[in-house]
Amino acid sequence: MKNTTLVVSTLVGFATLGMASVASGAVVVLNSQFAWNAYTAIQGATVATETFESFAVGYRSSATGTAGGTTWTANASIGEITFQELGGHRIISTALGGRTLNFTFAPGVQGIGGEMFGTNAAFAVVPAEITVTLADGTSYVNNQTSASDFVGFYSNGAAIASISVSTSTQATYVTVDNLYFATVPAPGALALLSLAGVVGGRSRRRATSAAV
Repeated sequence: MKNTTLVVSTLVGFATLGMASVASGAVVVLNSQFAWNAYTAIQGATVATETFESFAVGYRSSATGTAGGTTWTANASIGEITFQELGGHRIISTALGGRTLNFTFAPGVQGIGGEMFGTNAAFAVVPAEITVTLADGTSYVNNQTSASDFVGFYSNGAAIASISVSTSTQATYVTVDNLYFATVPAPGALALLSLAGVVGGRSRRRATSAAV
């Protein structure tokens, strides 16, 4: 397993963000949602959000949802997963002793982020060492202490097909509040969008000329 390629902290400025895209194939890791949003925008990606609000509170073996054009599936390595309320938000968490929450994405995404932290049996936030690992072995480890603690990845190479969120802290359950998916339109789609813009611009100019 390889370690995280690059970590950009909350205090990183836009100039550094622009330099953060290192060699092709590298994965950038950011612990600030503001920085992650800025970096994905620099890459020309669009972001869709899964809030889990459409899922009823309760336990289940797995769950599947769609945000934007991305379909995600979640399950726990041991036991079940659960959807609960925390601070007015719907969260997804492991249950019954499970310490690893797995997500897979179809199709893969260029960027993935979310609020990732630990909760106790009463679904109260507790300090926890959280490890987030991508399928290629890239990982991020941090002591998360609040429900707003963010972890985000962006791949400058192959798409991200899955992540695993785990904790080594005893009597703690891995919990995720929101997931953010960053995708980049395929070259063909970009060409069509550009063509549509050109055609639309010409049509408006012609209409304006006819009205004069």
